[in-house]
Amino acid sequence: MKKLNLFFNKKKYFKYLVLILIFFFLYILIGEKNRIKVDHWLDDNIFYRLNAAKRIIIYDKSFADKFHNSYNQKYLPETLFLNLKFETKKIDFLIQNRESFNYSFFIEVIEDEEILVTDAYGNFSYINISDSSKNFNDKNRTIIKSNLKIHETLDTFLHQDKIFISYVKKKEDCKTFGISYASFNKDYLDFKSFFENKDCKKRINGRKIQDYNFKNKDGLLFSLSATIMNEPTIEPQNESSLFGKILFQEFGSTKPIIFSKGHRVNQGLITINNLILATEHGPKGGDEINKIEFLKNYGWPISSYGVKYGDNVKKPFYKVSHDKFDFTEPLYVFMTAIGITEIIKLPNNFSDYWQNNFIVSSLNRGSIYRIKFDKNFKKLLFKEEIFIGKRIRDVKYIPKRKKIILALETRGEIGILSNE
Repeated sequence: MKKLNLFFNKKKYFKYLVLILIFFFLYILIGEKNRIKVDHWLDDNIFYRLNAAKRIIIYDKSFADKFHNSYNQKYLPETLFLNLKFETKKIDFLIQNRESFNYSFFIEVIEDEEILVTDAYGNFSYINISDSSKNFNDKNRTIIKSNLKIHETLDTFLHQDKIFISYVKKKEDCKTFGISYASFNKDYLDFKSFFENKDCKKRINGRKIQDYNFKNKDGLLFSLSATIMNEPTIEPQNESSLFGKILFQEFGSTKPIIFSKGHRVNQGLITINNLILATEHGPKGGDEINKIEFLKNYGWPISSYGVKYGDNVKKPFYKVSHDKFDFTEPLYVFMTAIGITEIIKLPNNFSDYWQNNFIVSSLNRGSIYRIKFDKNFKKLLFKEEIFIGKRIRDVKYIPKRKKIILALETRGEIGILSNE
């Protein structure tokens, strides 16, 4: 009987394999234009859907059990208490990132529905998201030329009449970090250096930029990291190094100060008057939301609620407690890491249901999270996951149009959420 069951199971898997091969053979034959249409119909989750179908048909108990605890799970356009309109538009002119193989890009709101798009290699374009076309391409975008030559874009930030960009430069195997700025106009961007770090690293992943007034001096807060998976260094704890830190540099100055330390990889940063919130990638598990305060130490690489990648031992590699070692505890931890990215404050005009809310985005989870803190920002009151199904690199809000704009890097799309 066991041999008979094994025979039929093998036949079932063989059928799945034949069906998948037929599908991809037809997919190749239909041509480029029709493939784009099929991509839109299938969305980005074809592999997940095929796998899910297989696991449901043959009844994988651990997979099926996931649905038993999701009786009130909502999916777009429906969210808890609110139905949203969600649409996506493909950006055909984006260049695939040669290291991540995603179409990573960053967005800034210029005015109304005009959006500045900066690709992975520092190429600037602006588009109008109200354009009736299905896609953005060379016909409905305006290219902005510049004197910038970089290896990889890490973040952009529009401040008053200036555009700032953080980036990686590369010479042979040496990668360095810098920030440059230019007076913003739609014809040409003449960039000048704001900050430059010449320390050579194999990988640079410091990202976020925000404006901040520190001791009555206006300047920028920005993060700088050089983390390699499972190879933490003591630099985040070392005062002589700028890596693993959030830094502040006054406008007109060339020397930053260490604002806080003990950071792994900050992916989101927001300043609201004196309040600073940052999101941070943990190792395996342990993505954090932190309330950033001057000269505080956030523990990395000594304390973390995450573990080493591949770590499957009973005793954790990192110290779990922060407070016990005089580190600042996270405001909130995603114990199942979501690939956390940006955080923004959502204005109250978006919805009466979404008052004093923040939006946090994610890469691996493919979701945004509507969250709310207590009035003293000492704890998270709640979070609602809103599943998008695509990696979200950046988030912005257009107050006049009441629209949340998402940079979806899986295929290179603009996502538009509106309360209509």
